[in-house]
Amino acid sequence: MAAKRPDNCYTCHFWEGQGIRQRGPKGVCRRYPPTVTPRHNDGRFPVTLASDWCGEWRRAIIDLATAAAPRSQDDYLA
Repeated sequence: MAAKRPDNCYTCHFWEGQGIRQRGPKGVCRRYPPTVTPRHNDGRFPVTLASDWCGEWRRAIIDLATAAAPRSQDDYLA
């Protein structure tokens, strides 16, 4: 059985999860700008699983006090 990698998408600074509290099992990698493909001509970020990994990983700094708190629109306007 393979060991679980500590440097996966879930723990990466560039990854934005989708689902429960934005840290669900799937998400998007925002390391580079959205990519235009024949399937998505409007440009999309690559979708990855939380357990995926690559050579561009950077440690995410998560503030646990604010991560669980719901955000209001005022937080983004400040």
